[in-house]
Amino acid sequence: MVSLPLEDRLKKWFTEVSQVNQFNALMHLAPDYSEEEILKVLPEYADLVRGLWVCKSSLLFHDGYASKRDRVLLEFTRKDSIPENILEAVIRKDDPRRRIVLAPLCRKRVILKDYKFISAADLSFLKRYPHIVSEQECAWSARETILRDSQEMCSTMAKKTKNPTRSNVSSKGPHPNVSNGRDGPSQGIENNVRSVLNTVFTGSKVRSLQAVIRELRQLAAKYASNRKDGPKLQALSNAAKSCASLPHKELDESIRLVADLVHGVYVARDDKKMSPRKLLILLFLGKEPNATVTKQEILDFAAKHLGREMTEKEYHLAVTEICNSTGDGHLVLKNGDEP
Repeated sequence: MVSLPLEDRLKKWFTEVSQVNQFNALMHLAPDYSEEEILKVLPEYADLVRGLWVCKSSLLFHDGYASKRDRVLLEFTRKDSIPENILEAVIRKDDPRRRIVLAPLCRKRVILKDYKFISAADLSFLKRYPHIVSEQECAWSARETILRDSQEMCSTMAKKTKNPTRSNVSSKGPHPNVSNGRDGPSQGIENNVRSVLNTVFTGSKVRSLQAVIRELRQLAAKYASNRKDGPKLQALSNAAKSCASLPHKELDESIRLVADLVHGVYVARDDKKMSPRKLLILLFLGKEPNATVTKQEILDFAAKHLGREMTEKEYHLAVTEICNSTGDGHLVLKNGDEP
């Protein structure tokens, strides 16, 4: 196996030998590569779960079972055991492929009526590579959104099939995060911090930390100088000013209320189900920083997750929002500093 290229070694090991591995064990597969080189390639073939590298579901299944397996792994990112009833909701007991999905990942505990992850957490990796852990947390966050939207879409389709004459118009009204314009506060958002941060990302969907701080200060000054809706705009001005003055760690936590961190920049979260922007975020999270993608790669990725082809309009809107062209037919994530 050592004679194979690194990519082939990892793929073969994860799919044919062991689906769950400690990083130290994987290092033995590639003694001729540095840790940094391995970590650069590893996320293409595995996801981090409790400090352990677990084979990507897409390498093992090419149907709905990839999503089922991802839902199981998502639960294990939160805790080391899953109650039977929770697991049953993901993959039924009478499912013929249940054992194929679960056996490499967990063990059933009859007395406790749950399933425990197959290995103890690798705490040493979690402590040693916090930046990798952070990137993987963002990737799981984006994947969770897509899984949830996919599940809701399936439920909606099932209801349509069952009740074809029933109206599908939502009775809940517009989503509370719908923006009221470039400089106006978002409608229905109770928290002023969330409101001003949504406004920051209205003009540009990708922002660096410094760009967010700059925009917040400008908003604070603008709201403070507007005398029309005094108390309301003063509250927003104070929120923007306070937010801009937060320590970077606390500001990061606030920004993540409305955006996803993707390789050092923040990309505005899209509330639309299975949106092209969400797919692009997930695609970039699965690659190393400064990676480029092609149009065909985006279209193939979208077809896999949407179950349909992405339209030209969807493609160009998503790409224009968060990507720049490199001039050779490739696309790169914006650096977040554009005005």
